[in-house]
Amino acid sequence: MALIKIIIGSTRPGRFGNQPAEWIKTLGDERAEHSFEIIDLAEVNLPLLDEPQPALSGNYANDHTKSWSKTISEADGFIFVTPEYNHAAPAALKNAIDYLAAEWRHKPAAFVSYGVEGGVRAVENLRVVAGNLSMYSLYETVTLVNYWAQLDQDGMFVPSPDQITKAHKLLDAVTFWADHFKDARTKLQK
Repeated sequence: MALIKIIIGSTRPGRFGNQPAEWIKTLGDERAEHSFEIIDLAEVNLPLLDEPQPALSGNYANDHTKSWSKTISEADGFIFVTPEYNHAAPAALKNAIDYLAAEWRHKPAAFVSYGVEGGVRAVENLRVVAGNLSMYSLYETVTLVNYWAQLDQDGMFVPSPDQITKAHKLLDAVTFWADHFKDARTKLQK
């Protein structure tokens, strides 16, 4: 059974990212043959990168890095939930990615983004980073343009039929590649 980690990329107080993360997890949980887990970077609370050696070395000095390494190593794929800050991904998300190297390799990466323009420039930014770390950046994405127009009277996100369709396609792709990359990862890590 593949384990997909859904990473909430914003750490801001009052952020929106937890709502699409929970929505995607609910849809994912309908797939009994896969497991989904939300990772909240606000709870992980990594300091600004403070490892004395580069991540490529795999020699981690800090307990928070070792814990983060374990969290990411056990995943078979990722769904990054990201806003767009100044045409890029949030600093907390980039920092969390930069802590590690081998732990990300040969795993699929999908994106759920949100903001005025739907967060598409943050995804462009993250695709470059994912490629450099040998992640497989998936075509399938869910983009939430002006998401605040889709909040109900209680402030809860209500996805459109098109967004639900795209979310299922994203989940189909990330689970397919997570399953198929398992054997390849084993061979490539030797």
